[in-house]
Amino acid sequence: MPVERGSRLGPYEIISMLGAGGMGEVWRAIDTRLDRSVAIKILPGEFAQNAQLKVRFEREARTISQLNHPHICTLYDIGHSDGIDYLVMELLEGEALADRIVRGPLPLADVLRYGREIAQALDRAHRQGVVHRDLKPGNIMLTKSGAKLLDFGLSKSMGFSASTGDATQHKPLTQEGTVLGTYQYMAPEQVAGEEADARSDIFALGVVLYEMATGQRAFQGQSRTSLIAAIVGGEPRPLRELQPLTPPSLEHVIAKCLKKEPDERWQSAHDIAGEMLWISEGGSQAGVAAPMASRRRSRERMAWALAGLLALALAIGIPWHLSSQRRALRPFVTDLTPPSGMDFNAAGDEAGPAVISPNGELVVYSVSEGNTHLWLRSLVTGDAKRLNGTRGGTFPFWSPNSRKIGFCTASELKQIDIEGGAPVAITAVNGARGGSWSSDDTILYTPSTLDAIFRVPATGGKPVAVTRMDSSQHTSHRWPSFLPDGKRFLYVATNHQDPTGSANAVYLASTEGGEPRRIMRGVSNAIYQDGNLFFTRDQSLMAQPVNDDIELSGEAVRIAENVLYDGGIWRSAFSLSEDGVLLFHSGVVSQESTLQWVDRKGTVLSQIGGPDNHWDLHLSPDQQKLAVVIGDPLRELWIHDLLRNTRTKLTLVAGDWIGNAVWSPDGGTVYVDVLRQGKFEVVAKRLAGAERSLLTVASPLSASGVTPDGRKLLLEDSRRLWTLSLDPPGKAPEPMDVGPNASAGGFTGSGGAAFGSSISPNGKWIAYESNENGRTDVFIISAADPSVRWQISTTGGWGARWRRDGKEIFYVDLTSRRLIAVALQETEQELQIGTPQPLFPVKLRPVSRNYDVSADGSRFILNTVVPQPSPTIVVVRNWKQRLGR
Repeated sequence: MPVERGSRLGPYEIISMLGAGGMGEVWRAIDTRLDRSVAIKILPGEFAQNAQLKVRFEREARTISQLNHPHICTLYDIGHSDGIDYLVMELLEGEALADRIVRGPLPLADVLRYGREIAQALDRAHRQGVVHRDLKPGNIMLTKSGAKLLDFGLSKSMGFSASTGDATQHKPLTQEGTVLGTYQYMAPEQVAGEEADARSDIFALGVVLYEMATGQRAFQGQSRTSLIAAIVGGEPRPLRELQPLTPPSLEHVIAKCLKKEPDERWQSAHDIAGEMLWISEGGSQAGVAAPMASRRRSRERMAWALAGLLALALAIGIPWHLSSQRRALRPFVTDLTPPSGMDFNAAGDEAGPAVISPNGELVVYSVSEGNTHLWLRSLVTGDAKRLNGTRGGTFPFWSPNSRKIGFCTASELKQIDIEGGAPVAITAVNGARGGSWSSDDTILYTPSTLDAIFRVPATGGKPVAVTRMDSSQHTSHRWPSFLPDGKRFLYVATNHQDPTGSANAVYLASTEGGEPRRIMRGVSNAIYQDGNLFFTRDQSLMAQPVNDDIELSGEAVRIAENVLYDGGIWRSAFSLSEDGVLLFHSGVVSQESTLQWVDRKGTVLSQIGGPDNHWDLHLSPDQQKLAVVIGDPLRELWIHDLLRNTRTKLTLVAGDWIGNAVWSPDGGTVYVDVLRQGKFEVVAKRLAGAERSLLTVASPLSASGVTPDGRKLLLEDSRRLWTLSLDPPGKAPEPMDVGPNASAGGFTGSGGAAFGSSISPNGKWIAYESNENGRTDVFIISAADPSVRWQISTTGGWGARWRRDGKEIFYVDLTSRRLIAVALQETEQELQIGTPQPLFPVKLRPVSRNYDVSADGSRFILNTVVPQPSPTIVVVRNWKQRLGR
């Protein structure tokens, strides 16, 4: 039966035709039951002939009918009458966007408004698994209540290909116009015949936005072939050439929609809607051209910053288990992936997490290229660059003006200007734990793992302690954070020997003196901003109101979940900009690793025990036992019996935190460095007997080896090597002058540092690591004359271990991350160094002594990290909505 004016389809009386196209005809009708006007879409005849298609259509139509959204045309009903299948939809009074564009580009305010509404509609559909696949101006109506999407999702859901004539048109078109009009809005993957998904709709949205803003098509061609070529390989003309007042932020949004690869586009229509809202809220600045007067530049930079946050967004869903009575956050997951072949140091290896700048435009983070470097990523452009001179940089922090970065190396606190220039040394450190920079150019920092908070001018000078350690309660003050007044600051007080004790807390202190005041119990960093104290609780980031005296005064509100917390250093990975942009790492720092025997090809031969928090290890001289430190945060010494496959905890008198352990030549004693009452102590512990204290010092000093005659113990801090006499005992440790600064009294920070030492089996040579070359390399010196030395590694290296006959030495190459073997031939006072031979790649836990070698060099015991998903960097700009005020 033909459909015409006056005919009926079920209860619907046909009034007049509205439009036609390959997907059918659209008629105005009256629902005689409810006396309301509706739109009736007559579907193609294939539905009556294909039962499977009809069943699928009905199922998908029911799904689409649930898309209850103010900017989606409502589907009221589906029906079949006299061989005709039809849809009953909301009748929209207004103008098709296609007709409006014929008159020229839309005003910027309308582009932003309608663009946001279209994106919101797409977001609702995508969340319910429906893809439009035919988004174009002809399927968008402009009504008094805003934009309305037509034909939503049916082309995808019913399995039709969006090819020539398939889509419903607002009005009849010529054949040539039909071809160009349909293909004009397809994504490259669609014209290639590949499956479309939500990102295909985002591409189409970009084309529609471009046309709304300029009045011209983004991709044009005289034929189907030339049009497809433009879509697949061409780029549209820049918006600002057509509309000079187009704000850069809008041009950026559209350009990212039009990326050829789906993975490079916006991954969520919600993100686009949020960005359009932000641009529209920019007031008069939204229409200012890119070259702006100086008084307007700061606002434009902020627009670029927030656009940049979205430009880095990836399609990763983050679960936010928030109260249903509060509006959920919409985080943006940013891609800070480092260059190929490099590792991104999120946390867990003492490099420190990424930190956002005070102005919200930049992120500084650490990348491992053998050794760590600091990298800078712009949230404005997405560009990243390595900051030259930051090798070994850890725990970066920003100056208040966002122009400089403070950071720590193994031996120095430094600052660097992000615009260029060499880093400037400020003061010496030894395993620093955080820094904070005030507006008067004062820097707070913790110089070592067991120290109080110090202040020093950013230009350098004499450090002054601003907190005092009570060793009966705490062993470390760390992670200082200035308040806005530049005098008061927050810090964490912890106790290595009692990591869960009640004394561990966040304190408030002042650089002007006075008694610190305890704010709250906890073992993680805290930040103050906008009347709130930010801290983590069970990996949830909390914001709790405080008064001017930083006294807790209200209920804590959860801002984000799954915030990475590194229990090894008592730090949560989050930071805030002054304008309210939140950055945090999402994930878990796992300390677990496995102990495995492997051969020279890297083939796993056996495993010692199961996964655990393994730290430094050392094989006994007879190869029958393994001393290994286990546990986090309280570390204990265990002895594995490799023959019987058992392990026993070696209990010391005080049972304190253990650093490292090395064997005596006879295998009956281990020399251990422990932390006791805020001091480092080196003790000798018999396997079946008492312990004996050898040395007590204030700064970390680790045992690294014993001479073959058992008379001297080799020690090291993070800067130089020492020897301690065991026979006779009682003498003070003596520094070893090694390397290019030997005549100046060893490495003092100006020419590098010496660490990672290991004594050769015959006691004549000492291998060690140094960063004097600007990277970590392995060297060998003569124990009798430290000025005699050879460089072993050629492309950086660490972790030197000797074969028991001294004819081979091993290390890990910094560039390839492979275990390297180097043959050695010894003469009276000389060594002939062979060519480095790569063995196999390793992924060792980043601790001082993370592998050892069998006597004949045929096997290796590796402390291999248990693979974990890489932490994700999350940027959130609307977290203040969670505060409810």
